[in-house]
Amino acid sequence: MNRSSQSSLLLLLGGALLWISVFSADFANYVKPGFRPLLIVAGAVLAVLGVAVPAAERRRRRRTAIAPALLEEELHLARLLGRDPAIPSSPAAHAEHREQVRVAWLLALPVAVIFLIAPPALGSYAVQRAEHAPAPPPPSVVDAELPPLKTGRVNDVTISEFAGRAWSAPASLKGKKVRLTGFAVPSAGGWHLARLRIACCAADAQTMKVTVKGAPAPAADTWVRVTGTWIPAAGTAVPVLAATQVEPVAAPGAPYE
Repeated sequence: MNRSSQSSLLLLLGGALLWISVFSADFANYVKPGFRPLLIVAGAVLAVLGVAVPAAERRRRRRTAIAPALLEEELHLARLLGRDPAIPSSPAAHAEHREQVRVAWLLALPVAVIFLIAPPALGSYAVQRAEHAPAPPPPSVVDAELPPLKTGRVNDVTISEFAGRAWSAPASLKGKKVRLTGFAVPSAGGWHLARLRIACCAADAQTMKVTVKGAPAPAADTWVRVTGTWIPAAGTAVPVLAATQVEPVAAPGAPYE
């Protein structure tokens, strides 16, 4: 792969990072919002390298260029010594180089996908494909110092917090009205309200879901806000919410918890 192809790939990759992190919020489909400054810096560095590499290569070629007279002298000397003149390149070498370039440009396909078809955030398909039932949330989610929920009003909580309370502090949910936001996931005989929780990026996503009772199932991946009360369940089963209101909402800028 020649310098020109390398610099083009650097420019494409840097441009893709800048596109999703500066000019749109698509980066949040792949990593936590806190990584935005790092993506901007990485994209800028790659873009600068994409411009600097060919410029440096042109300067190098100018410094090492052999004048026609010197090249002729080298060829004449090689003939006097009975050696074959060194040939800088051959048709076979050119053909091999072109093949390497074609293969290398396949690396640009993932970058082109970001520009043309930005992959969406993980949704109901990922939840349905989860191999294991939800496990209790990590200790950072279940905090003994969580403030008590208010009585006589609607409490906005995340699905992670709701599940953590249901599993580890069920008394905190008794008689309390809560409001959760997530996307709909169809299931046998009903539906779930789900959200994915990430520590770094979408690759380590952990499914958090709540079974919704008393309301018809919205279309898969529809973002909704559900108001209701917790229904006690034993152990670490999927928490259940008796819905009193379900309203559609726009997908949040940060789809993961």
